[in-house]
Amino acid sequence: MHSNPILILLGLIGKKVTADAAHELLQALLPQDARIIYNFHKALLRHGQRICVFERPRCEKCPITDLCDYYQTVVKPQ
Repeated sequence: MHSNPILILLGLIGKKVTADAAHELLQALLPQDARIIYNFHKALLRHGQRICVFERPRCEKCPITDLCDYYQTVVKPQ
C-alpha cells in the first residue's frame, strides 16, 4: 500500500504494521461504501504526493496538522 507512510505520519498505524493489516484497520474505520473508500484512498495518495512527502513533509502547507501525530510530536514542539 502506497499510503502506509502517510498513515504512519498521521498516527493512524504503527511503523511495523504490514500493508495487509493497514488495509484491515482502515476498512474498520471507514464506512463500507465503495465510493467513500475510493475517495479516501485517492485523497490520501494525493496528500502524500503534494504535502505529506515521507522524507520531507511540508507541514507548513498541511490543513490537518491538528490531527497529525508527526506534527504534534516532532514539528510543533520545536
